[in-house]
Amino acid sequence: MKTKYSFLVLIILFLVLSACTLKEPLMDQPAQDGNYHYRNKDLGFNLVLPSEFIYYQTQRKETDDFIDLEFFVPTSDTAYFQEVFGYAKPIVIRIFNKNYWESISNQGGEQIIYQKLGEKKDFVYSIRFWQLPPADWQAKWTEEMKQWLINNFEII
Repeated sequence: MKTKYSFLVLIILFLVLSACTLKEPLMDQPAQDGNYHYRNKDLGFNLVLPSEFIYYQTQRKETDDFIDLEFFVPTSDTAYFQEVFGYAKPIVIRIFNKNYWESISNQGGEQIIYQKLGEKKDFVYSIRFWQLPPADWQAKWTEEMKQWLINNFEII
């Protein structure tokens, strides 16, 4: 009888402890800090998005020379160009093939609009922000938010 109770206590203890383990924050829900913790293991980076990015969406596009991960946020500004209906694109993370990045470095083109964030192995990570936010984002979008996003980008 004693062994049955001991076994039952061990099972309950295991269940309680497994419920208490730290879990990664969900990307579609704000973490305890109120921000969205986006993690892309495949592309090798993390990005913390501010609470204003509620209902954000992402889209991936690939070429031989780079991969774009586009972030979209809801907008009600119907006069603003909307690549995806009801959404505007504030951020593009472009991951260049390092050889391609170096080949265009003397030309200037893409490197003028993409800010380098770092390198890992054969890839160069960069970011581009929208030039003019939609009307409903102009009060929210600041230089501080841009810098905060850059500071909260991590190559993993």
